[in-house]
Amino acid sequence: MAYPEPFEEVSSERKRGIQITVVTIVILATLFVGGFFWAFTRERVLSAEELQANGALLFEKARKLPAFTLANDRGESVDASWFEGQWDIVFFGYTFCPDICPTTLALLKQYYDQLTPEQQSETRIVLASVDPARDTVSQLSQYLAFFHEDFRGVTGEFLEVHRFATGLGAPFTKVPGGGENYLVDHSGNVALINPNGHFVGILKAPITVEQINRVMPTFKALR
Repeated sequence: MAYPEPFEEVSSERKRGIQITVVTIVILATLFVGGFFWAFTRERVLSAEELQANGALLFEKARKLPAFTLANDRGESVDASWFEGQWDIVFFGYTFCPDICPTTLALLKQYYDQLTPEQQSETRIVLASVDPARDTVSQLSQYLAFFHEDFRGVTGEFLEVHRFATGLGAPFTKVPGGGENYLVDHSGNVALINPNGHFVGILKAPITVEQINRVMPTFKALR
């Protein structure tokens, strides 16, 4: 003759079943809420059309930098490998520039200052001189100090500078006349180099802090 299980044993099994069910529901709910929060807060990857609308061009394939030898603002000899290990935002200008150069560097300072310390460690602002005759290492160093102590600069022999600038789509030319106070005609665009040391795209002038903030997450996600 079979007897039913004791009431205490049945209740214990049911309790365990309820506990397992509740724990499962809590885990699934947590995963769902966490996934929703992540999807809601993560930076959205922009399409090519959206990048273009924001004045940015992302190359289909990253491009290697040309071979060059330059000097940075600390007097150190640098080549393409100097641009590895962080995102480099490179602006081609010169220290005697009367308008677009100081304006752009001031804007890049605004962008850089709003980054977290971790983001700053992964980002470098570089002024590449298009006036190597006047932009000595010392001149670059003093000029950049007005904007931010972390900003870096590169200069060098004309042919080396020209090779570097041309490779990054930033041609320049000296404006005739002007004597010692001559001007240099150059692009206001900004070149982006990824941590692998590859040229991956351009921010078209006139740039803004909002523009950089909108497009950089996409560059980092795709390159």
